[in-house]
Amino acid sequence: MNHHLVAALACIIALSGSARGAILEWVIPEGDRMEITRTATVRFLANETVKKEYEERNIIDLTCVEKNDDSGVVSGSFRVYERPSSEDVFRLREEHRSRFSIGLNGRFDVPKGLYMPNLRHLPTFAGKDLAEGDAWRADAELVLDNFSRPFKLTFPVDYRLAGIEKGDGGDVAVIEYRFLIDMDLAGGKFPADFPRKILGRDDGTIRWDIANRRPMGMKERYRIVFIMQDERGRAAMNEFRMEIDTAMKMYAPVDEDEKEKARDEIRKGLPEGVDVETEKRGLVIRLGDVLFDFDSAKLRDDSVKKLETIAGILREKYPDREIIVEGHTDGVGGRDYNSRLSMDRAESVARYLKPRTGSDKLSYRGFGAERPIADNATGEGRQKNRRVEIIIKLR
Repeated sequence: MNHHLVAALACIIALSGSARGAILEWVIPEGDRMEITRTATVRFLANETVKKEYEERNIIDLTCVEKNDDSGVVSGSFRVYERPSSEDVFRLREEHRSRFSIGLNGRFDVPKGLYMPNLRHLPTFAGKDLAEGDAWRADAELVLDNFSRPFKLTFPVDYRLAGIEKGDGGDVAVIEYRFLIDMDLAGGKFPADFPRKILGRDDGTIRWDIANRRPMGMKERYRIVFIMQDERGRAAMNEFRMEIDTAMKMYAPVDEDEKEKARDEIRKGLPEGVDVETEKRGLVIRLGDVLFDFDSAKLRDDSVKKLETIAGILREKYPDREIIVEGHTDGVGGRDYNSRLSMDRAESVARYLKPRTGSDKLSYRGFGAERPIADNATGEGRQKNRRVEIIIKLR
């Protein structure tokens, strides 16, 4: 289930005023990037029986690309990762791009045809001084694209400025919110796969660093229920229950000179046969197919030493950055085979690196033969395409 319930936190929230009165509005420096990391413990139930338990992670990167007097335009990516309870590392499940504007009061303007962010106008601010204990209400929207066509729910959200606390870096504002969804679709002109009724509830607490005018984190308890009906008229209930913890971090722009300096510094410590390049994605450490034997995803003994060195570099220099391990193959073999092999090899590297880097934002994905860097018609080209890349996200 894809829920980006805090995509609205793409811009920094400015909270000004004394402890007795505060005005909340959206502000973000142009060029800066906000990284929103949402980790959810998910339970999926069918007819009140637990069918699946897993962790879902959303990493949302949004950069302010244009600043106006009454709004800011943000651009970025929404990525969804999943980790079954039996696995150690998150795997990329889906990725979306988006570009939209956010008004000072938190209202979104999302172009038609874009489904991310799928939760919109949360939070929306009152536009006036607020004292501790003050409450307000504003509508939010949830776009669901899990069925044959997307559709939008609109519902009210209740907010309360619960208090202002002392934190390590200064005062912290605490805002509590709640929304309920109760939508009956029965009898409407909807496709056959649509639910007949949707019920939902979200209770959350959001915290802000007032002095630095930026969100610090969020905790919430979320539940959504879809009551379905099959072709025989029998009802079935599908339910998702989530405990969600969200962290936000701001990053300043990294220019090309800074990227090249970081590349040169890393290159000094890399083992023989391993190189690093700068790309739009960030820094890319590229390892050839020497990590594995033919048709295998098990790490060779001699490749472990190379990964140990790389893990030390990541741990020392980039403990707070997102790390993505990507697997690639040559064009020989079937598509399904290559996809599975690249995925398994990326997972092997990610599982080795994760406990040795100390990074919780480490994930993997496999592309098979989809992204060659050389000509698959030659032996030399195929060898270059059989690779694992470790991406250090800088932008």
